Amino acid sequence: MKSKAFFRVLTLLALMFSVLGASQPAQAKAEFIPSADAEIVLRDMTYWDATYSGTVSFTRYEKWSFQFTEANDFTVTVTPTSGDLAPLITLLDANGNELSTWIGSLTSSQPAGEYYVLIQPEAGSGSYNLAIRKTVPQVELSSSIELNPAKVRIGESAQASVHLSNLPSGGLTSAEFTCDYDPAFIEVSGIAEAGLFGTDAVTIVNGPGNGTFIFAIAASNGQKAVSSGSVFGFTVKALQTGQASIICRTRVSTGDKNLTSITSIPATLTIAALQGTVEGQVAASKLVTVRMYDATSAEVATITAAADGKFSAPLEVGGYTLVASAEGYLKAQGYATITSGTTTTMPLVSLLAGDIDGNDVIDQYDAMTIGMSYNMPVPAAADLNNDANINVLDLELLAANYHKSGALAW
Repeated sequence: MKSKAFFRVLTLLALMFSVLGASQPAQAKAEFIPSADAEIVLRDMTYWDATYSGTVSFTRYEKWSFQFTEANDFTVTVTPTSGDLAPLITLLDANGNELSTWIGSLTSSQPAGEYYVLIQPEAGSGSYNLAIRKTVPQVELSSSIELNPAKVRIGESAQASVHLSNLPSGGLTSAEFTCDYDPAFIEVSGIAEAGLFGTDAVTIVNGPGNGTFIFAIAASNGQKAVSSGSVFGFTVKALQTGQASIICRTRVSTGDKNLTSITSIPATLTIAALQGTVEGQVAASKLVTVRMYDATSAEVATITAAADGKFSAPLEVGGYTLVASAEGYLKAQGYATITSGTTTTMPLVSLLAGDIDGNDVIDQYDAMTIGMSYNMPVPAAADLNNDANINVLDLELLAANYHKSGALAW
């Protein structure tokens, strides 16, 4: 009986421990944990442009330390040199946290800091060579267009330069550019090579016409284009407002009797309307604001005149309504026609004081505002002489223009 009771106690304890064990939550792996039987040998390396040798097994791992003083893209490669080793590479941070793991070769991008590379067997054991190299981004051979300036007005011109970038180490023997543009917006002329393919290069130009032309160039006497730079240039003249896109689709040859299409980056010329200038002077005891409206009554510009009422503003060619205003004064309204490259001068106009409520009439209601605000600095519209005190002097200015209405003709 005693033995049965003891067996029952053991069974109950086993069940309790089983339940307790099953109830524990799974723990996330915070850092690399090696085999309990493995010895970890710490080693150092200078990292770039060197090869290091080591030996690992299931009882011996090697941990290489290195530091970055700046961010780097890099590749760690482990090449077995003896045995049946299949190397597992683990990249760790300074605290031992696992950053990346791969077999044979590992590529990563990391900021400045201290790091470790742990080498252990995925299978087998043996010696190896370890190398860490900077990863050099592969830059694609391409053509592009540079416009100077990139924004012009109708009738003005810009210089276009067609560039080749990231040429292969062996250079190029020839290139062909098929350039397209909208002839409604721009006109092309003056196509000329720039010397990238050496002296006495052979060129042909087909066009321009109907928004396209071809420029082809081949280096002569064994020369090649070996560096990035301008291949040829041309002049573009703006014909109308808008955005004019230009692209030169490019094919190149390295001398292997094949033409290869490369990435071609377009350019956009912004064409603005012609401009002129409007100027004038508006007399008032307050700062004057001049608003300008186009033929659709849309406000296109607002400026504050100088203390003496003078103003000047650039406007696109066309007709504009100008409205001058100041707090407590009747507005003045006029019309200006702007022509290209010229200055239109508005006549001198004096605004009339007294329209405090802004309804375009100077009347008893405006006078009442002065009375209700007497010997006070506000409202500013009632301080007609701008001396920070509303009194009879402001009433005097109002009385001089009593029953006048606006807007005044300018």
